[in-house]
Amino acid sequence: MQDYEVHYQTNGTKVTDELQRFQPDIILLDVVLNDRLDGFEIAQCIRKEYNTPIIFTTSRDGNEDFKAGFQIGNSDYVRKPYRIMEVLLRIDSLLSKQVSEIKPDITFQIGNYSFLAKEQTLMFECEKIHLNNYETAVLTLLCKHRNAYITREELIKQVWGETQTGLKAASLNNILSRLKKHLDKDKQLQIASVIKLGVKLEVKE
Repeated sequence: MQDYEVHYQTNGTKVTDELQRFQPDIILLDVVLNDRLDGFEIAQCIRKEYNTPIIFTTSRDGNEDFKAGFQIGNSDYVRKPYRIMEVLLRIDSLLSKQVSEIKPDITFQIGNYSFLAKEQTLMFECEKIHLNNYETAVLTLLCKHRNAYITREELIKQVWGETQTGLKAASLNNILSRLKKHLDKDKQLQIASVIKLGVKLEVKE
């Protein structure tokens, strides 16, 4: 699907576990599932910890489903059969609203990497590394505070707009782990984490 990295989950009860391992920019969720939970119930579980935008899909045409989908918040709704282009346009529309306030139109030079925040891209020599929204938001904040600690609570508040919870802390750890791998080609860079101080992007000049 275009340039998107897609993770597919058939078991609705495992969706929140998947979200902890992989923080998607958007969720495409079928309302009718062969599971003990329907799509709306799964979305309500997701909303307890994540405000990730959700696009509901269904072949049902009742107004109650339509209303339930929008009441979840930060969501959209498409009826089957749908055109792929319609879904892609809705994805683009929802993504354009996410964490835009901390994705400035600026290029950060961090060691031998160039970080194009608005394009969500890391450049190392001729290699391009695409970052998702959450990776982009976290790295932007680390770049703005380079060589200084920013608390985990502040990172979570800035990225998710919510106070720290166990799942948010685990999600942040996963994001930091992926960013470390993305930046491991330059040994002058290090993402340091100290329990009482927070997280710091160290750039040795």
